Amino acid sequence: MYDLEGVLGASVTGFVERHVRSLLTWDILVFFHRNPDAVLDDEGLALRLGRRVEEIELEVESLCSGMILQKAGGLIRYKPTPEMRETITGFVDACQDRGRRLALIALVLHKINPQPSR
Repeated sequence: MYDLEGVLGASVTGFVERHVRSLLTWDILVFFHRNPDAVLDDEGLALRLGRRVEEIELEVESLCSGMILQKAGGLIRYKPTPEMRETITGFVDACQDRGRRLALIALVLHKINPQPSR
């Protein structure tokens, strides 16, 4: 098995394990990291990501539970703690490097569709 933690680092690997449920979660995180002052409703976020509202609802709910996003009055805001913001920065930075991005994709896809041990 490829040493994903060695490529990504323990902080990014742990973050993905705890918070990145899907590639859509990934897109939402990158969007809000790059647009930290954005305040959108579900429809606005879905439009910006090219997704249906139904697709983003569970992901947004999960990120709110993880204390990354905040939703009040139907509006979604990026509200991570300073420590979480630093970890998300590490995640987004990893997305920019081809080798690390491939490791991230492998980690997320394995999480979505785990293969049985042989």
